[in-house]
Amino acid sequence: MNKNNLFTRLKCLIVLVLAALLDIGPFPITALTGVLIIVFLPRWFKELVDRLYGEE
Repeated sequence: MNKNNLFTRLKCLIVLVLAALLDIGPFPITALTGVLIIVFLPRWFKELVDRLYGEE
């Protein structure tokens, strides 16, 4: 695992922890973000997956 891949995983972990903490409030932020990703499949998400699982 290279350093860039580890950094990307760490950023994803931090964002997921923050989303889980915000999800405790009255608005389901995590579920809405998941629906957004599933419906629209933004370019940043595909690039993120390529960075996480790509062979570099």
